[in-house]
Amino acid sequence: MHQFDEEEWKHLSIMNDEDIDYSVVPEPILEKLALGNELYIANSALVELWMRETLSAAPIAAEILVTGHSDRYLQATALRVLFERDRSTALRYMQEQAPTCDLYTLYKMMQLLTEEDGLSSSNKASLIPSILERLKILESEETNEDIDFIDLEVKEAFFQKYNS
Repeated sequence: MHQFDEEEWKHLSIMNDEDIDYSVVPEPILEKLALGNELYIANSALVELWMRETLSAAPIAAEILVTGHSDRYLQATALRVLFERDRSTALRYMQEQAPTCDLYTLYKMMQLLTEEDGLSSSNKASLIPSILERLKILESEETNEDIDFIDLEVKEAFFQKYNS
């Protein structure tokens, strides 16, 4: 494993994602990388912060979601990190974004909610109907090829759990 010296830390954002050993990167550098412009590096840095169980993982994930400065995959990772570290903030974000978010993000919301057992009745009352309505609209649009982002098994599990 390569140990980076001080000068190399400054150049991490221009390296390839697979060339970086995130386990040796100090937390402040990981935080900067997670909020940086290189999306693969940002995703890996956020995952490393999450795996280390740092206090900064949830606020950084929230910032990634709020600013929208990322792709759908980094957004999905940020949503999972936030859901596991700050459930109430993640649920508020989901409630706000479910009607209009990217379909991959919607899929990840459904996946998280399907895996979750302790969702409060107030969250179910506001979030679940919004997602179900969005799915009905998407399914009625016959030409919507993006619906393929939503895995059939996850969709079926979501309907089975919440469509009563």
